[in-house]
Amino acid sequence: MIASDSILRAKELDAYEAIPSLDRHGETVRLILAEVSMLSEKYRYVQRHDVPHVRELAKMIDLLWQEIEMESYEEIQVDPLEQLGTY
Repeated sequence: MIASDSILRAKELDAYEAIPSLDRHGETVRLILAEVSMLSEKYRYVQRHDVPHVRELAKMIDLLWQEIEMESYEEIQVDPLEQLGTY
C-alpha cells in the first residue's frame, strides 16, 4: 500500500466520523455496501485485479458480516436455580 493511500484513508475516515449518525441514511448506506460487496467479491479471486484496495474491502466486508452474525446469536443464560424441578 502506498503511503498516500493511508493519508487519503485517514482523511476519508475523519470525514465520515464527523457525521453524527448514519442511521438517517441507512437505505443509501445499504445500497453502497451491497455494491461494494458485489465488486469486492467479483474481483477477490481475479489475479490481474490483485489490487490492495479490493483485498482490504473484502476483509472489511467479511469482518462486518462476522460482527453481524455474532450479534444475531443471543447468548442463552441458564440460571441453575430455575432448572430445579424441571426434570
